[in-house]
Formats: sequence, structure tokens, C-alpha cells
Amino acid sequence: MVALSFCGSLVVAAAVAGAGSTAHEARAVEVELDAPQGCSSASAFWSNLRSRTDRVRRSSPEEPHAVLQIRLSRIQSKVVGELRIDDGQGETDTRRVDGSTCDEVVHALSLTAALLFDPSALLSVPSSPPASSPETNEKALDAAPRTEEQPPPEKKPAVTSVLAIEEPPRRPPRAVPAIEMSVGFLGLTVLSGTFSPGAQLAARKNLGRNSEQRSPDQPDLPLGAKDNLEKTFRPSLDLRLTYVRNDVLVSPRHADAMLLAAGAAVCPLRWTPGILTVQPCALVLGGWLSAKGSELKHVNTVNRSWLSAGLTIRLAALLGRGFSIEIEAGLDVPVLKRRFFASSPDNVVAETPRVSPLVGVGLTYGG
Repeated sequence: MVALSFCGSLVVAAAVAGAGSTAHEARAVEVELDAPQGCSSASAFWSNLRSRTDRVRRSSPEEPHAVLQIRLSRIQSKVVGELRIDDGQGETDTRRVDGSTCDEVVHALSLTAALLFDPSALLSVPSSPPASSPETNEKALDAAPRTEEQPPPEKKPAVTSVLAIEEPPRRPPRAVPAIEMSVGFLGLTVLSGTFSPGAQLAARKNLGRNSEQRSPDQPDLPLGAKDNLEKTFRPSLDLRLTYVRNDVLVSPRHADAMLLAAGAAVCPLRWTPGILTVQPCALVLGGWLSAKGSELKHVNTVNRSWLSAGLTIRLAALLGRGFSIEIEAGLDVPVLKRRFFASSPDNVVAETPRVSPLVGVGLTYGG
């Protein structure tokens, strides 16, 4: 049993169906599929889609095209599939399917996609008739009465009824980059002895994709080591803005510190077991560290540059409708050593740590 829910508007369906301006023009389509190990592939989805309609073809990297993003997840005893349709004109729509097996969900999602491009698409995948053996054919010929050979009947062209719909002029298609936005909390140690929590805003670009983008006439490739490598090597790049203070949880004894930094994180690998995503990341932060004396006779504020690098592990859980929750943990090492003293250089009241723990939690939206 397959349960299908529709999230979005019918505007996308109309835009996708009308994108191939002539009656039988095949639409350029790119398929991206993210699934657990052994749970279908982009090739299987494409085969199901092409068996239902001939109005789609594989896109080439240079031409405008629609994008079908499929994500399969195992939740307890069922498989949940999400189909996100980007028509290449800025319109998106999301469909959700629940089923008992991966193949069942892929069949249902391929039917949903086929109907968007071709309302007359086949509702079931055609199966080839069983081949008969030569011995059976010979017996059938012997049993059949011999008649004079008749010329083959003249083939008449099939008459199909075509409903012509006048469409308004549309703007030329444009490519829409997939950018994820994240907002959340981050904490690290900017001065030894005090943990500094704060806020973080990030934008993420997924550079790798689990798709097969080949020329339209190139045959499908068999699954193997290359397919497994593409599923793992899917790098992403984060650009983030971080603001933390060390006086949020406790009152520092000698120095109040504030860090405002911009940074970048590169995550080269990605594993997706079910609804979870695991990524190792390398992080660099650069900004401005401001320290102000506390409980001292002469209070002064000192500003210094900040530079640090670290390694983290990111764990994300899919919530649905494009949202996911992320937890990040790791170690951050200040590259520039800073010491703050009172009266004389020997009287150090605060300094940057050698190694700082880093933890964060945030909410991410991917559209």
C-alpha cells in the first residue's frame, strides 16, 4: 500500500507540463537521488520514468532543464520518499510517498513525475511478453492450416486526438542554485576557564550531487564502486557568521570577552543512514576579539584579531518539508595566542586557550 501526499501548489505542475512548448517535445530533466545503501538508485528511477513517458530526456550540463530531487529514508518498517520538483524557472513543489519497500516508493514517485510532464503517461510500467521457445513455434506452425500467403494489410496512420491549448508567453528558464540556510546556537572557549555561548547564522552550498548527468544518448551505467563513491563524496561549503560572549552563563572574574567572527567550513564526505546525515568538516574562523577588564582598579577595553582552525562532526536529522535539525561538535585551536594582563606583563588575568571545545545546534532549511 502506498500513501501519497501533495505539498505545494498546482502552479509547478502547470509550469512543468507546459515547459516543452510543442506537443511532443521531450523535456530536459536531471535526476538527483539520495537514498540509504542498497535502496534503489537514480538509474532505477530514470528507467521507471522513461518506461511511462517519452516526453522526458536526460539533460546536458549546458542547457536549461528541470531537476527532480528524490530522497528516500527508512523509518521503522516503512520507506518514506520525498520528490522535490524544480522546473528551472524558480517554481518548486514537493510530493511525499510512504510505502513498504524502496522499489514500491520509487514506482510511485516516478508515476507522479511522469504525470507532471505528460498527463497521458502510463499508470503502470509495461512488461515485455514471455518469449516462446523455437520448439513451441514449430508445433504451432504444423498444427495451423496452410493458406495462401496474403499481402500484409496496408497500415493506416493512427489518429490521436490532441487538445491544443494556447499558452501565455513564458520567461526564459534559469538555473536556481540549491542554497541551505541555518540558524542556531554555538559555543566555544575564547578565554581560558570560561565557556562562551552565542548565536550563529550560516549559508550552505552542496557542491556534490548523487545524480547521473550524462548526454541524452549515453546508455545507463551499471551500479558499482563508482556509484558508491559518488554517494559518499558529496562535499558542501558553509559560510557562517558567529557571535559569542563569555558573560552569558557566568560572570567572569577578571575579563569580559566578546568574539565576532566570520568563517567557512568544508565538509568533503557525507553518509546518509536513513533520515540521518553524518559529515566530517574542517572549520576556519577569523574575526575580532574584544576583552574588557573586570574587578580591576583601572578598567580598559582591548581589541585583538582572532584566527582559529578546527575539526568537527556534523549530525543532521531530516524533519520533513525541507527542514532538518543539526548538531555539531568538535575542537577549535586558536592560531593567534592572546594574553591580557593588569598593571604588568607578569600579571596575566586572561588568555586564549590552546584547544577549545566547540558545540552547536541549529535548524536548517533547504527549500
